[in-house]
Amino acid sequence: MQSMTVLIVDDEKAFLTILSEEKSAWAGDYDILTAGNGQIATEILQSKAVDLVVTDLKMPVMDGFELLAYLNNMHPDIPAIVMTAFGTSDIESKIENLGAIQYLEKPIDMHTLAEKVDKGLKMAKKGYIHGITLPSFLQVLEAERKTCTLSVQAGKHCGKLFIIKGVLVQAKTENIQGEEAALKILAWDDTEIEIKNVCNVKTTVIKSSMTQLIMEAFRMRDEEEQQRSEEEVDFFALPTDDNNPEAGQSHPSKINSQQEETTMAVKEKLQELTSLDGFVGVGLFTPTGESLALMAASGDTTQFKDVGVLANNVLLNAQKASLDMGTGRGQLVHVEAENAHFLVRCLNEGSDPLKSQPGKTHIHMVLILKDDSSIGMAKLKVAKIIADLADEFRI
Repeated sequence: MQSMTVLIVDDEKAFLTILSEEKSAWAGDYDILTAGNGQIATEILQSKAVDLVVTDLKMPVMDGFELLAYLNNMHPDIPAIVMTAFGTSDIESKIENLGAIQYLEKPIDMHTLAEKVDKGLKMAKKGYIHGITLPSFLQVLEAERKTCTLSVQAGKHCGKLFIIKGVLVQAKTENIQGEEAALKILAWDDTEIEIKNVCNVKTTVIKSSMTQLIMEAFRMRDEEEQQRSEEEVDFFALPTDDNNPEAGQSHPSKINSQQEETTMAVKEKLQELTSLDGFVGVGLFTPTGESLALMAASGDTTQFKDVGVLANNVLLNAQKASLDMGTGRGQLVHVEAENAHFLVRCLNEGSDPLKSQPGKTHIHMVLILKDDSSIGMAKLKVAKIIADLADEFRI
């Protein structure tokens, strides 16, 4: 098996010398390359295969921010670890929650560096980390209180983000500006980033925080993709036949009949959970918290209005944590409240933990029990029933 390679970028020559000379004392079974600034790092990246980049942010010639932008544009599959002397544990949590970038505070502890590198390589090897993203890059700018202007391009779309001391103050696209433009830019996929270390905008137009904007952009993108899937895919359209003018058209009676069959099948499967001791209710939800089916012992399902948000947040946070630990994606969360137990189960046939993908089922099931007498049986039933429901929600 070919050895993996780590590129460490820092302008402190003594630090790089120590890393190289004492490799056997801290590094695992991988090769170490070093560079004194971002420009040298890009030359190495152009000539050699690198699996992980560890970089300082403040360097001459080409700093770490420019290097991260270069990675985003030219090597989107290489994850990064950011070294900085101006961090807090809260900033670390924000950056790591976005997946692509880990965070390491100076002065560097060799044991911690080794752990971060091992973790980054394992996650990259398993496919859980997918390069630098625009949201994760913005979180680094916020953490470092960076002043700059970002030019962002995604296909034919282009826009600018204006940042003063880590705060996003203005955004512009071809025809809109302000918070609306920021949300559009943040929702773009496969972005290319160019950074200039100046910002000519002096007035703060955008009032929401960076984190609020990123989360709202994710939510809006998921909704748009789900809507597109619903518009593009017609399960009940007949095959096209030039000799039959009605072929290829949707028949309302057939659609209604199929929908009724699906609804009956879902209700029949969920009904199995009502026999559990202490059953209060059960709900099926999309990853963004929209309800697909609800059933309550009392017959009143209004109590489940906020359960979709609970399912989404609890599951996503648990899955991010389990992925960070290198244990795989979490599937089940048990929340024990004073007067109830919540079992939150995920069925995701896709690779993205945040959204649904065409041709894949991605649903969350929330089961509520008022006591713990049947928790063990409930977990078994939830796992079986949500798997049985996969075909009903595959888009």
